[in-house]
Amino acid sequence: MKHFTVDQHEQVQVWTIHNTPMNYMTAPMSQELLELVGRAESDSNTRAIILTGGVDGKFITHYSVDELAAMADDPATCAQTFPAASAGFHRMLDRIMLMPKAVIAAINGDCMGGGYELALSCDFRLAADGPYQIGLPEAVLGILPGGGGTQRLPRLIGRGRALEVLMFGNVYNPREAEQMGMVNRVLAPEKLMPFAMEWARTIASRPPRAVAAIKRAVYLGTDRDLESGLYIERMEMTQLMCSEDARTLMTAYNKIAARDPMVARSDFLKGIGVPPAKGN
Repeated sequence: MKHFTVDQHEQVQVWTIHNTPMNYMTAPMSQELLELVGRAESDSNTRAIILTGGVDGKFITHYSVDELAAMADDPATCAQTFPAASAGFHRMLDRIMLMPKAVIAAINGDCMGGGYELALSCDFRLAADGPYQIGLPEAVLGILPGGGGTQRLPRLIGRGRALEVLMFGNVYNPREAEQMGMVNRVLAPEKLMPFAMEWARTIASRPPRAVAAIKRAVYLGTDRDLESGLYIERMEMTQLMCSEDARTLMTAYNKIAARDPMVARSDFLKGIGVPPAKGN
């Protein structure tokens, strides 16, 4: 891997992004990221992933404008080739979104354009406090956020606020992004990775089939009509109810509740004393 380093911390992988000096997103980086996703999808030893920047002050600054401008140089060629390139980038981000593992973007510097669209495809966005920018400024360049930004951001923060971000091409400091709902948490820089690791380890301790089913139900169900969404929920719940982990964990809960229902309520449901999930 030229642009990513991978570190394993028990059931959590950390993917660190390197493309000095500015950490621009490029097509080769996208291909490497797709390869990492493919590996992680079938890796039962990895249950959560953290993505973070490896260049000081940069998560991913934005997609390479040099690369985009080269594609746009010949309008006729661009009209023929760009749709396929765009579809490939969309498929890569969809794979991240629907990967049956929790994915956390630990934003530690500039995160705009394609970089923020990558963060939008993750389940959670945690940001270090600091003097850097988060947003989708593509309108300033005469284009739109073509890596899913026009679709994922409105689903995250609502249509009105998303249009404000998109049409003005606004960028925000981390605290402003948190107020807009664009990130889940803003943390002191030294607390970003420990907090992200705590979240990742907690989710990694949950039954992996439940985590994957929740992701599918949310991402595939909430943008449909209610009846269709509830159908997806029923199908996912049926599969989970028949799983070994569900039977084991519910039996363990009932045993504790029979002895002391308040302990079951206060401790077990917080994850204390829960048998490890096998993934079955």
